Amino acid sequence: MAPHVEGAGTKQQRGIETRMALLEASGRVFSRLSYDQAKLKDISDEAGASQGSIYFHFGNKYDIAEAVLAVQQERMRAALDEELAVGRNGYETIVVMLRRLADLMATDRLVQAGLQLVDSLPEALRDHGHNSYVTWQANGAMLIERGVADGSITSTESPRLLAEVINELYVGAQMMAGMADRWGSLPDRVDRFLPFVRLLLRPESAR
Repeated sequence: MAPHVEGAGTKQQRGIETRMALLEASGRVFSRLSYDQAKLKDISDEAGASQGSIYFHFGNKYDIAEAVLAVQQERMRAALDEELAVGRNGYETIVVMLRRLADLMATDRLVQAGLQLVDSLPEALRDHGHNSYVTWQANGAMLIERGVADGSITSTESPRLLAEVINELYVGAQMMAGMADRWGSLPDRVDRFLPFVRLLLRPESAR
């Protein structure tokens, strides 16, 4: 049996809390500054911590940016997993997910930081950001295939093509909202294009 170390659990908990505080601070910094503009001092000042704590928990700026991107994608993936567990049909899951992702991007600073980073990442990190779009397009095709199988989607177009078009609609709205008001208007912009998603996936609804 391992010896009991007084305060070990408390120390570990403090370490977890410090790491999360640094991540949240990084999210706030990267959501307003590009990768090149952001400095470790900006993050440590934002977190109210020393730069040494950043080196201890993450390493350099590359490492903390990579961690921010990982959290962004984890939170988006968690939203999809939760909706898949609800058991809606394919069409309804797509509609709910588009709205939920829009709400997440409009309110979550770490997710916003990931969005901001994608456009300013160094070459070595670029795949981490851009691959997320490929992943979400594949998820969209999967949901469309599910909808075709359960009868909630009636389009005869390729699921891959439909997913690409919906991804383009979403990313366009995301970019416009990012430029206009730091993604605050994204939920409204998504609601505005959802009728066109319905026409794409259920073309008989136009008759």
